[in-house]
Amino acid sequence: MQESEQDQFEKLIPRGKIDIHCHLIPGVDDGCANIEESIAIIEELKLHGYVGSICTPHIWKEMFPIMSASHIDRWVEQMEEELVGRDLNYALWTGGEIRLHKRVIEEWKEEGVITLAKSKYVLVDFWEPKWARWVNKSFEYLLSEGYKPILAHPERLPEMKKIDKYLESLLAEGVLLQGNFQCFTGEAGYQADVNIRRWMDAGYYTFLAMDAHRPDSIFSRIDGLDIAMATYSQQTIREMTEIKPRELILGLQSTVTDQY
Repeated sequence: MQESEQDQFEKLIPRGKIDIHCHLIPGVDDGCANIEESIAIIEELKLHGYVGSICTPHIWKEMFPIMSASHIDRWVEQMEEELVGRDLNYALWTGGEIRLHKRVIEEWKEEGVITLAKSKYVLVDFWEPKWARWVNKSFEYLLSEGYKPILAHPERLPEMKKIDKYLESLLAEGVLLQGNFQCFTGEAGYQADVNIRRWMDAGYYTFLAMDAHRPDSIFSRIDGLDIAMATYSQQTIREMTEIKPRELILGLQSTVTDQY
């Protein structure tokens, strides 16, 4: 019986942990400064069961005007060639961490939306001191266009009133949440530590990720992974680090469901 294209594609996706949020591409944002730093992080991730990462440089014109889908594609290709040259078996996919702002919808209409691994999933963040109206409008636009938005590390947002209600509203609309492992350690601040545990218990998160920037940042993330694995069931962590990321890359929107 001949395999379908989907079956063939699925075989190409490695089995194991996949990090959907990282700043591995060297010299393009506040992440790795050079390829040696990228390799150092990858080698540490491999030691802890990771088989690949979605590269998500900051998409934020005010800070990083050079970012574009074509640039990211080329940078990831260059990294893949470097890994092959070093005989380092580790999968990479393209992506971006999009900063939400008042005019982001205009930018999307003009330039398109950078997605994770060429899927319909879109990783976004924002850092406003309050929940502005345009935040909801940004998510509404993505959902109306058939995208599946993922809000990165909501536990790190500035403390604000009614944040649980805002997040519950997003979850009800189909937005997914991604937590950062570092926040389990307390190194991202007391409130982030409290929030991620509270929202894990409430079932808010679909993904947990590293969000590593420089080599010295990976160790707190690994510590957070160890804490999470000791605190929650192995199946829960596997769902958020292996099963859901793999389904994302395969484009299986219907099977990636909210934990909420």
